[in-house]
Amino acid sequence: MPVRIKVDENHIKTVIDAKWNNGLAMLSAIILTDCNKYCKMRDGQLVMSSLIHSDLQKGLLVWSTPYAARQYYEIQTAYTEVNAQASWRWCEVAKQNHQADWVKQAQAIMRLYR
Repeated sequence: MPVRIKVDENHIKTVIDAKWNNGLAMLSAIILTDCNKYCKMRDGQLVMSSLIHSDLQKGLLVWSTPYAARQYYEIQTAYTEVNAQASWRWCEVAKQNHQADWVKQAQAIMRLYR
């Protein structure tokens, strides 16, 4: 006697998307915090801009100052007097140092919203 299994792919996608969207702001906040640990800092405006302009609900992290792109992509030196861990391409440094933790956090968030 044959067994028929019908998989409702749309329902599965909807459930997974809902879980992901529920936890995305939480994960984005963790990643933003980790990135800002390595952000260049002289007067704090660059870090402050990320707190103001990022859209955590959408997973969009933004550093929005007139000099942000230049500091990130071009200027390879960083003032370490204010932030000893400051680096150019601070998100790449954070990813290198914290990606495994981010994956664990994402997995935990998906389990949280079962």
